[in-house]
Amino acid sequence: MKIIIYFLLFHHALSSNLEFHLDYNYQKFEYQTDYSYSDLYSNAIYEMTNDNFELQDTIWLRTGAGLSFVTFTNGSNPLFNSISNTDLPEGGSPAYIIKNNIMAISGAKSIYQNSRYRPMGTGVSWSNDQGNTWSYINQPLDDTESSYTWVNWGNQDSVRFKSITTQIYNVSYDLEEYNGYIYATSFAGGLRRFDSTLPNPEWELIPLPKDNQTNLLCNNIDTDSYEYNPVDPPDGNDNHKAFSVFIDENIIWVGTGDGINKGIINEENNCIDWIHFNESNGMGDRWVIGIRNQILENNTNRLWAVSWDPSLNRSIPHKLTYTEDDGLTWQFTSFFEGIGAIVYDLSFDGENIFASTDKGLYKNEGINFELWIPYQIQDQNQSILTDVIYSSNVNEVNDNKFLWAGSPDGIFYSIDNGYNWTMYRTWNKANDNINLSAYPNPYYVNEGYNRVRIGFDYNSSINPELNIYDFSMQHIINLNNVEIIGDNAQFIWDGRNKNNDIVSNGVYFCRLKLNGKYYWTKLMVIK
Repeated sequence: MKIIIYFLLFHHALSSNLEFHLDYNYQKFEYQTDYSYSDLYSNAIYEMTNDNFELQDTIWLRTGAGLSFVTFTNGSNPLFNSISNTDLPEGGSPAYIIKNNIMAISGAKSIYQNSRYRPMGTGVSWSNDQGNTWSYINQPLDDTESSYTWVNWGNQDSVRFKSITTQIYNVSYDLEEYNGYIYATSFAGGLRRFDSTLPNPEWELIPLPKDNQTNLLCNNIDTDSYEYNPVDPPDGNDNHKAFSVFIDENIIWVGTGDGINKGIINEENNCIDWIHFNESNGMGDRWVIGIRNQILENNTNRLWAVSWDPSLNRSIPHKLTYTEDDGLTWQFTSFFEGIGAIVYDLSFDGENIFASTDKGLYKNEGINFELWIPYQIQDQNQSILTDVIYSSNVNEVNDNKFLWAGSPDGIFYSIDNGYNWTMYRTWNKANDNINLSAYPNPYYVNEGYNRVRIGFDYNSSINPELNIYDFSMQHIINLNNVEIIGDNAQFIWDGRNKNNDIVSNGVYFCRLKLNGKYYWTKLMVIK
């Protein structure tokens, strides 16, 4: 199962100048000890997939703050829930899998280091009983006493890997499962796996071809010259920066900073022979952040690669690459590049393709696409703050076909083929008597959505008033644009002061005046 990641800024790799930022809603929260929590943990919906367990009609959601899911009443009304367990990884959720009766999820959070926020991996948890109990393994790290790690691979020993000794930029952006092994593409941590059937599994390093290699055979590695090193060339290899993984039977596909790698897994010893593809083989671009498999009506496969521009500039539109013959030939479509759109995810309903982009949800009409969201939104007068759609899915419940779309600011669903949409958002309740809170928090100005919601419970006819102050308690702006949504209300702020200038990075205090009383909440702003 492939994830799509919303990159805000990509620079170079691990060694000295790897700098990028993820727009996950990394909010710290305490996991409950029971099985589920009856709401979404976050309004940022990055990925969704249908259930393949005995739990019928369930949609699983990878959110900015954990694993959530949707079930349905007898009347086909969706119910929103989240998994709660103390053995889940801390922070947001860069990747998950729901496959072959195994669930797994990785974790990540941001830390403030050297005047900027940096992502760090927080490990992987997995469950063999549909999420009731979980096991946990730390983020993969190597021996800190040496610059290199030597591993056995197939019938060869002493295959050299650069030791990865930090969780910073070592984030598991995708997960897959095969024969009990859980595979993880951890960017700075490389491609790794562990045997989830063992009581105390350990991470195993997996070699990939170097940038200049078209293949890498399991028992034919030149150990004198080979080194797995996910830093910038010429010291390292872009093809060792692993982002995405998909497995179909014993065929494994791994997307990297230098294309895509097709591997054949040996059933006896789990060793892998690799073939390396990139633009020289006809791919549209070579920075492959996502892999999706479409099953066509003639029961053949079309493998899609979300292949971003190698400049790593997220604002550059890009092509979509695909193969219909297992990599023998590659083709690409330039439709989204032509309209200036960034594709985050693909989902399928037979021959139909849904593309989640920064300009909305698109559906294919032959070889072209047309805009599917935004359409008419049934939203109880809530403001729609973004055109960005991260993910989509299709499922059927009681003869009703649901089309789903996940955004940075809530989830949409339609039961009339996308002509009308209902929006659902969690209100992220706080621990005071009016539940005053800000979302998203941290608030990344002008990235994905350019406004923040300050919400609270509301059951009074007196007009509320909101003032925002900086950390030194200097007044920033007064807001009176309150929106009333049932028993809730919210103010919308665009991150600007009363002079219409975007505010600086830092902590801001929001003071609500309601019925003659004052309530406070904090908000972190990051540009």
